[in-house]
Amino acid sequence: MKLIVAGVALLLIAAAPAPTPTYDWKLTPTGWGPVRIGMNRDQVQKALNDRLEGDAFDNEGSCIELFPQGEALKGSYFMFLDGKLSRISVSSPSKIVTPRGIGVGASADEVHKAYGEALKAEPNHYVDLPAEYLTFWLKPEKSGVRFETDAQRKVEIIHAGDSSIQYIEGCA
Repeated sequence: MKLIVAGVALLLIAAAPAPTPTYDWKLTPTGWGPVRIGMNRDQVQKALNDRLEGDAFDNEGSCIELFPQGEALKGSYFMFLDGKLSRISVSSPSKIVTPRGIGVGASADEVHKAYGEALKAEPNHYVDLPAEYLTFWLKPEKSGVRFETDAQRKVEIIHAGDSSIQYIEGCA
């Protein structure tokens, strides 16, 4: 009898849905909470406890940006190259921030203060100065975080991941 009760209890525990993440993780060059650069789509969906949907940028499907379907992650999206997560992006104000406290809406001055001399500044390709790309490389040209600022010098998008954080239009 005790074995049956224990077996039923284990089945109920195993069948229970995974707890919904709080998503209060820090966005880093290597990932966001349990979501790690290099994971495949299924692994990312499981880590987020959310379904990802989107379209390929090319006919071969080697580059795709996917968007979470739940409201909690609205404004975030995930780039996959050859089936592996290469970049995590955030484009609307949320509680998603870097370990240095920078999120969408921060000023360029706050980014410079947080990242100092290690920050590389480049002009924005679509918006005239003072808009710019501010990039911090953990590993030069391999792993970093890029902050895109607008004409008011406010962060409007953050990309974290591998060298794909430099891509301006999809996978180019």
